[in-house]
Amino acid sequence: MQALVWWTVPLAAFVVAVVWVSIANRPRPPADPHDSVAEHQRFRQAMDRQTGGTHRPDPAEPDAVGEPAPERRPGSTPTAP
Repeated sequence: MQALVWWTVPLAAFVVAVVWVSIANRPRPPADPHDSVAEHQRFRQAMDRQTGGTHRPDPAEPDAVGEPAPERRPGSTPTAP
């Protein structure tokens, strides 16, 4: 009888683990692109606040004038105009 009592703990842990995995791996609904972009922007703003705004700009983002930033190759240094 004692063996049965001792086996209930690992058995209960196994059942909880199976339930956890089945819930964690359920299919998610597709994300709305506008919501995803807004979440990413909020994330970047939060990171800028945390680091003091010293992030490298994305070359694909427009600069302050509204024109795309010049294309940069990895490893190259920016040149002054």
